[in-house]
Amino acid sequence: MAKTLRLNDTKWLTYWVVYGVFSLGEFFSDIFLYWFPFYYAFKCLFLLWCMAPMSWNGSQFIYNRVVRPAFLRHEAAVDSLVSDLGSRAMSAAENLTREAVVSNTFILWLHLGTLKQVWTLLV
Repeated sequence: MAKTLRLNDTKWLTYWVVYGVFSLGEFFSDIFLYWFPFYYAFKCLFLLWCMAPMSWNGSQFIYNRVVRPAFLRHEAAVDSLVSDLGSRAMSAAENLTREAVVSNTFILWLHLGTLKQVWTLLV
């Protein structure tokens, strides 16, 4: 039972990876693609083929022939890019936190000064 669930999960994860790659390509080329007659009908047929419950469905075919080889060719570049983006995001978060602490300390100092002035006027 667990093996069947794992195979089913792998099949659907493969489908979503192919769908993501397809959606990314479509995002940049949709302005041209929608001019083709029956584009949306062919898109629907393509997506049905990708999720078809057959051994030769589209998602397995495209993943094994296109997506996986492209990813394996560029794996080192993708890993270094993700690592670089992660360190940049961490650095930006640290700077933002530092600036927020400094500005909040300044605002608190201003409020305390205002409260001190109000207190001296009341007393």
